[in-house]
Amino acid sequence: MKRYAKLAVIATALILSSASTVAQEASWKSSYELETAGKYNEAIVAIDRVAANGPDAELKAIRRGWLYYLLGNFNDSIREYRLAIDRSGRSIDARLGVTLPLLAQKRWREAEQSARTVLDMAPNNYTALLRLTIAQEGQRDWTSMAKTAATLVAAYPTDATAYVYLARANAWLLKTDETIAAYSAVLSRYPGHLEAKAYLEKK
Repeated sequence: MKRYAKLAVIATALILSSASTVAQEASWKSSYELETAGKYNEAIVAIDRVAANGPDAELKAIRRGWLYYLLGNFNDSIREYRLAIDRSGRSIDARLGVTLPLLAQKRWREAEQSARTVLDMAPNNYTALLRLTIAQEGQRDWTSMAKTAATLVAAYPTDATAYVYLARANAWLLKTDETIAAYSAVLSRYPGHLEAKAYLEKK
């Protein structure tokens, strides 16, 4: 009888675990669907049942950070991303995520610091380089911006956005030839780009 009792306990545990997995899957599915529908508050509520200290705790914090960002609740977004960073200091997702509300709040130096931390972990990461460039633009640090944009262009030579930022930095530095070359490169990659066309038509 003892053997059957043990088997019953194991079977019950497996059933409960399976039910919990199904419920969590339903929570995530609902959250993603609500986000697609633009119902960001509801998408946050949908994952309330996901355990705060379970295996998906970091994912929950990152997702909440993203949804709060979409809502424009930037302080809440920063809090959630930093919770994720506290859970996993090596999380590139969380460190890149926190740059979004920081940039939105024009907290340029903090965004720069976070982007640089990612680059220490993953040199030439596209998103980190791009957001570092944006943070430097916000600080009007044209020399540093030009250097970062040049690194971005070297690593991602097919990317029009990289050349846009390189062009802007060179324009502020009054380097006309370099600006023309960068905006011309933009048009090769993105024909009809309005900013590039507007600049080149003046020259």
